[in-house]
Amino acid sequence: MRESVMSAISVTAQAPAGVPLRAVDYLRVSTAEQAKGYGIAYTGRRTAAYAAGKGWAHVGTFVDESAPGTRPWRLRDGAARLMELAAREPRPFDLVCVYETRAIGRQKRVFWEWVWSLQDLGVFVAVVDQDIDNTTEAGESRMRDEAEDAFKELAKIRRRVQGGIQEKAEAGGFPGGQARYGYRIANQGIKGEQRLVLDVCDGGEACTRTDPCEAVHEADVLREARRAAVRFKRNWEKVALHLNAEGLFTRSGKPWSGPNIRGRLTDEDLLSARFVFRSGKNGAQIGPDGLPLWGASVTLHVPPVFTPDEVSELRGAKGRTFRRNPVRRRAYPLSTRLLSPCGHHYVGSSPHENESVHYVCNGKRPEYAGAATCSCSQIFAQGVEEWVWGHVCALFGGGTGLVSTGAASKVDYSARLASLDRKIAERYDIIRGLLGGLPETVAESSLRPLFAELEQLRGERDEIALWRSEAQEAEQGAEVGQGAVLSAHGCLEHFTKEQQGEWLGLLGITVRVLENPPAMRRGLGCPIGEWFRERGRDVPALSDEVWRRIAEAEGFAHGGLVPRQAGGPAPRTVLEVFLAKALTGASWPVLEAEAGFKGLIGHWNRWSRQGRWERVMEIMKHSDGAPPAPRHRLPKMRMTGEVRPGVVLAESGD
Repeated sequence: MRESVMSAISVTAQAPAGVPLRAVDYLRVSTAEQAKGYGIAYTGRRTAAYAAGKGWAHVGTFVDESAPGTRPWRLRDGAARLMELAAREPRPFDLVCVYETRAIGRQKRVFWEWVWSLQDLGVFVAVVDQDIDNTTEAGESRMRDEAEDAFKELAKIRRRVQGGIQEKAEAGGFPGGQARYGYRIANQGIKGEQRLVLDVCDGGEACTRTDPCEAVHEADVLREARRAAVRFKRNWEKVALHLNAEGLFTRSGKPWSGPNIRGRLTDEDLLSARFVFRSGKNGAQIGPDGLPLWGASVTLHVPPVFTPDEVSELRGAKGRTFRRNPVRRRAYPLSTRLLSPCGHHYVGSSPHENESVHYVCNGKRPEYAGAATCSCSQIFAQGVEEWVWGHVCALFGGGTGLVSTGAASKVDYSARLASLDRKIAERYDIIRGLLGGLPETVAESSLRPLFAELEQLRGERDEIALWRSEAQEAEQGAEVGQGAVLSAHGCLEHFTKEQQGEWLGLLGITVRVLENPPAMRRGLGCPIGEWFRERGRDVPALSDEVWRRIAEAEGFAHGGLVPRQAGGPAPRTVLEVFLAKALTGASWPVLEAEAGFKGLIGHWNRWSRQGRWERVMEIMKHSDGAPPAPRHRLPKMRMTGEVRPGVVLAESGD
């Protein structure tokens, strides 16, 4: 994709007399397949030649590949970059060239919102194939007429095509598209003869009647899958493993997964030997009334893959059922917002009653039966949620973190409506004047074009008034969202998990895990760390003065600096190791290896049983300290959001 040629763009505020207008071209194709062809190169040569013929200075190119014409400019990368530059002061170009109107958009609102947004910024639009631009009122009028004709023609083509497809389906033929798995299209390309037939060996091009068939036919795969499902009592993972081991893969050549083959074999349309055209399940466009947009649903009966007895056997092949007691699930506000190092994301996984609630990477779910899974460890839910929400509260608690997400170019709908009102009033004046001076029979035929133009202007005004109303509603919604941010000042700390999830969605928060998380600790936690965490106390620092008081209170010989037994630790060394364990969460074996002696857990049991630990901590309660290590350590993480798009909002340390 060609980038904007910024080095060639003049940055003068306004081209003086004699200096050519600065033009950029915008090139768009709808699909990746079109992008591989000549569409971009062809239209690029045409727009460049057109600009040169007009004497304009070509200063840049913006391209959108695989961008449907129904998508607004804000959602197209190339168009959004163009608009970002157009909004700068001084303005870097004066005019945008497109090869045809559909390059801008294939819907009225998409088309005009972009043209008007550019116009409000002082940038004009030229359409090459019609040789028109909106630098003058006459040119704008021509552009409106050409665009209106193009939209009408597109609507006619769509109705004609969809009507033909509907008629084909109602006549019992296959309406087109990809055949369902297990079937193929017979008589493909022959008008009125296309049918869905079972994909089985019929001695066709890929098969022979004398030699064994080497092609893998989809109906045969489904039949083998059904037999396996009955044999394995609908254990879909085993069914998928069986098919993959036999080399019977999906249509795309990928191995089967359990959910994939389950979806195929439990599809009621497959089991009932039918194909429903224009159903919501098959992706048909649904209108506001809940009905298919382009025609009624049509049910086509197709050859069955299974016999009625085979269907009954499959339905009756029930595996073991496990009764689960209903559990109340907790909310996981970071599900899908926590991005793992392997490229997947984390989701909440534990029931509400589980003390070690955690997030698990969905890379643990195999892509297909027998596939390798990721090695990402689980993340302690409470710890990561507190880290994220703590930074959100710090960012917004004082209101200083509130930053606009960026003002999008707004269309001045009021100006367009006022212009249309003037034109409608002018047409009324002309009609009234002519009615007064022409005979009735002559006036009717003479004024028919004016009445048609007046009706068109009224229709345009109604449409633009609707667009303005919708834009105002969207703007009010944005203000409500900003108001929600402001009103949350001082109460973010009290949000429930559900409210936190909604809030993180509003801010577009994502958290990227930068390393494989440390494994969560199972079983009993560190008793020393638990002691500090339960009491909400920091781990105190041990100074010489504090130790002198402890040694005197406990009556340690030699000030507690000499081991009481040969080969053992001194009392002060024991306390230092206890405090290090609380700070780091290290295991007893690791600490013993570092200290060079064993039996630390025995020392801890004696200190705690004899009350010595409590007495020592009472002496140290006024010492400076640091928080104890969390029971489950968190990995390095980076949090970003859309408050300032792409800006790091928080990052965990080492």
